Amino acid sequence: MSEQKLFFNDLKAKRESQNISLEEISDFTKIDIKFLIAIEDGDFGCLPDVYMRLFLRSYCKYISADDEQALNDYEFYTIGSKTESKTFSIPLEPDDIDTNIDQKELNLPQVPTAKIVTIVITVIILIFTLFLISNIDSDSSPKSDNSNKLNIKESSENLKIVQYSSLPDNSPLTNLDFDANNLIAGNKKKLVASDPFTFRVEALAQTKINVNSGPIIRNKVMEKGQVEIFPIKDKISYDFWSAQHIKCSLNDIDLTEFFGSEDNSIRGWFTTKDLSLNYNFYKQSL
Repeated sequence: MSEQKLFFNDLKAKRESQNISLEEISDFTKIDIKFLIAIEDGDFGCLPDVYMRLFLRSYCKYISADDEQALNDYEFYTIGSKTESKTFSIPLEPDDIDTNIDQKELNLPQVPTAKIVTIVITVIILIFTLFLISNIDSDSSPKSDNSNKLNIKESSENLKIVQYSSLPDNSPLTNLDFDANNLIAGNKKKLVASDPFTFRVEALAQTKINVNSGPIIRNKVMEKGQVEIFPIKDKISYDFWSAQHIKCSLNDIDLTEFFGSEDNSIRGWFTTKDLSLNYNFYKQSL
């Protein structure tokens, strides 16, 4: 095979005739440019045969050359098999360019299905064993002296452990606990509710409340788990020492989404006339 008819010289000439740069091919195929240069120089010993074949195929497809013929010429050039060189005249559409690795050309060994199943079962058994050991260690660990300070607050989506703050004293809530200088923010929501109206307060930890619904007035310290229910005729006003310490609802509406769970004091009111829920957040006065 003369110098003029070496197939890789023809490939290079075809690429240059289309004004395609090696950088362009490298960017598209992700083949290092030094291997593209090696292909055009006929330096096929720089890579194992399987990779050189893959790179040569991708290179040919990008420049619209006959990749099968190029591979035949490559075999003839490297190991001396008898094939006739063809001109590179088969056009390829851009969608035909395939830079994926041919599974057959890689000649990868096949893993038996039985071996895969055995591996999967072994992994599952190990995970289950670790899970059991973890639970045993957790159950046998000594209880902390401060465990009585931890309570579980349940929401509709998950459970999380909350460490509640402690009351500074047992004195009733007054206006001094809601000083204007401690105001953080205020808000107002229109509720969709109908008569009869009921306001329910549940203590998640020891806390203070001051609620006036007209028929019932409560200004007291509530213990964890205690529940107070207030019927509403026209209006209800409420003070809570900590939004974190209470779970509150009006009829079937959970007010947690409005009050949140931060350790801030709340002062607000609700009127049946316009179904307006007002609530303001204050820094706690300690």
